[in-house]
Amino acid sequence: MPDKQPESTAGRPALDHISSLPMRVHQILGPSTRLPMRAAFHYDPADPLTVDVCLRPPHSPTVTWVISRDLLFEGTQGHAGMGDVRLWPSPTHPRPVMYMQLESRGMTALFEVSLSTLEAWLLSTYDLVPPGTELDGFDWDLFVERLLGDA
Repeated sequence: MPDKQPESTAGRPALDHISSLPMRVHQILGPSTRLPMRAAFHYDPADPLTVDVCLRPPHSPTVTWVISRDLLFEGTQGHAGMGDVRLWPSPTHPRPVMYMQLESRGMTALFEVSLSTLEAWLLSTYDLVPPGTELDGFDWDLFVERLLGDA
C-alpha cells in the first residue's frame, strides 16, 4: 500500500473534461544511453479506471498502453505492477523520476518519467473522479446484457 493516498485536492479547480499531460520521457537504451521522446498521458472520466499512455518515438508510429490509474499512482510511491507493466520511483536519481518498464511479446522497454509532474497530474485526475467512486452510476445490467449478447 502506498504511503500517500490519492485524494481530492481542495482549492484546485476541478476539471470536467478529458485531462491530458504532454511530456518528454526518456527511453533507457543502456547505462549511459537515453532516447528522448514525446509522450502524453490521457485520462477520460468516462473510462475512470485507466490512463492511456501514448509514446511517440522519433521516426516510428505512436504506441499506446492502457494502464490502471491506481497502478500508475502506486508506481509514484513505490514498486508496483508485475508482468507487462512495472513502475517504481528512483531513490537515487538526482531529480525525482519514476521508471516505467513495459513488456510485450518478449520485448522490454524502460522509460524514465518526471515523477513530480506525473504525480501532480495524477492527483488532479482524482479531482475529476475521486477514489472509490469510479464505478458509481455504472450500468451493470447493460454491461451483462452486452456481454451475453456477444456470446
